[in-house]
Amino acid sequence: MKQTTRSFGKAPCKRARLTAALSLALVLSLLFMAACAKKPKTYVDGVGRTISLEKTPERLVSLSPALTEAVFSLGEGSRLVGVSTFCNRPEEALAIEKVGDAFTLDTEKLVSLKPDLVLVAGSRDYETQVEKDLARLGIPAWVSGPATVAEVLEDIKALSQVLGVEKKGDELVEELSRELEAVRAAIPQESERPKVFIAIDSELWTCGKGSFIDDVIAIAGGINIAGDVEQQYLQLSMEDLLAKDPDVILVAIPEDQAQALSTRPGWSSLTAVKEGRVFFPNPDLISRPGPAVVEGIKEIASWLRGE
Repeated sequence: MKQTTRSFGKAPCKRARLTAALSLALVLSLLFMAACAKKPKTYVDGVGRTISLEKTPERLVSLSPALTEAVFSLGEGSRLVGVSTFCNRPEEALAIEKVGDAFTLDTEKLVSLKPDLVLVAGSRDYETQVEKDLARLGIPAWVSGPATVAEVLEDIKALSQVLGVEKKGDELVEELSRELEAVRAAIPQESERPKVFIAIDSELWTCGKGSFIDDVIAIAGGINIAGDVEQQYLQLSMEDLLAKDPDVILVAIPEDQAQALSTRPGWSSLTAVKEGRVFFPNPDLISRPGPAVVEGIKEIASWLRGE
């Protein structure tokens, strides 16, 4: 009789090895996924500093009116759980919890809001006290300090990446860029650019070379009469103003506070005053380095063209 030999143990052994291999692959896959999930993303903020975030920020506190406007313009205003007392645009910002401002920050209130990220106005040259306070509290900060309108657009794109809405950022910047290009295209090339004096208070303080407003005036088609001074802010004497004799005066203070300007000796003899070319732009539109500055530039450009 022919004997049949059976091998016991080989098949189970193979199955065991296969199961072990699959288990190991699964464990390695889970470990890889966990490592990827925990790896923070890094971004460069508006002043060139690198920040790391574990996740896309969903709870924002903004201490910058310009950045508050930028968040709303990107369609992400619902992420703002706190803003500064100066954040008054758009109207929806008025209803958001206030945490003080860059000078009197309520750190207890800010911490209680549990922000993933705080948006701050700052500078490339130094670290503000607010930034130091946030670092001490372990709260990440995204800092913006644009000196030109072009840098405003760059900051909007960078912020949109942090918020995970890069497409919205691209679309917003493209729209604002088109509006600025239309302003430039409307500037008469054959005529001299009007000389502009901007008063930021009733004591003849103004903005010089390197200031944000100096760039705003240039884009609108004017020449800042203080643009040759290597100071961002300076005070002119009435003699200086009479000698420069601007074609257009922009008074970036409330009209009820501007009475002191009109009573200055010599004010009525200025060309801009005699020709009725004294205008009152909204300071929030032209001094804040945010998306609304384009609206301010368009308004100034129309005045400079005599419209």
